Amino acid sequence: MKNLSGQTATEGNRSTRVRLFSFAMGTVVVLWAGPATLAQSSPGAPQVGEDYQKTIDRAWSEAVAGEVPSNSCAGVKGRVIGSKDRSEAALRALFACNVDIPVRYFETYLDQVQAGDHTCRDFMMHFVTQISAMTMSMESMENLFNSVAEAGETDPMSEAEAQEATNELLTSIAADAVTEAGPEDPKRLVKNRLTDQVTEICPDVAGLVLR
Repeated sequence: MKNLSGQTATEGNRSTRVRLFSFAMGTVVVLWAGPATLAQSSPGAPQVGEDYQKTIDRAWSEAVAGEVPSNSCAGVKGRVIGSKDRSEAALRALFACNVDIPVRYFETYLDQVQAGDHTCRDFMMHFVTQISAMTMSMESMENLFNSVAEAGETDPMSEAEAQEATNELLTSIAADAVTEAGPEDPKRLVKNRLTDQVTEICPDVAGLVLR
């Protein structure tokens, strides 16, 4: 059976894998339907594609400034659901909001600790409070994509395909932060990326923050 784009189910699955593979390899050629360019973004901000770039830029700028970026990132999730977007651009934006941007925010906080504006105890309390609010679990990400499919997408992924896409995304971008059992949840990826800085600046609370 063909979908509205004229693809068979097998072709659609193969297309999804090709897009994800291209993304994993850092390809900047946009292979999904739509504008074939990446928008200009803020310096250092994750490149996610123009559909989501402005929102990611705003969240990144907030993180750099030490402002909690949760509200801006909530807009990404709302847009993914509202537009029924299951593209690699949506996966990329969600990953940025669940890993890249929280890491940048906590790096800013640690810089402030080092400058004497906060204490390590402040950081520990703030981290354990904010990390859950800033990150979705892999299960939540999979459920989000499944809910989009159930809302009536023309070529929905099955639950297994949604899990595979999410796993592939996390594995490809954070290959240095996975275990033999597979990719970690975004919360663990954030902690892994912060290990060196937390251990250096706040060794007295590192065990509690990174556990």
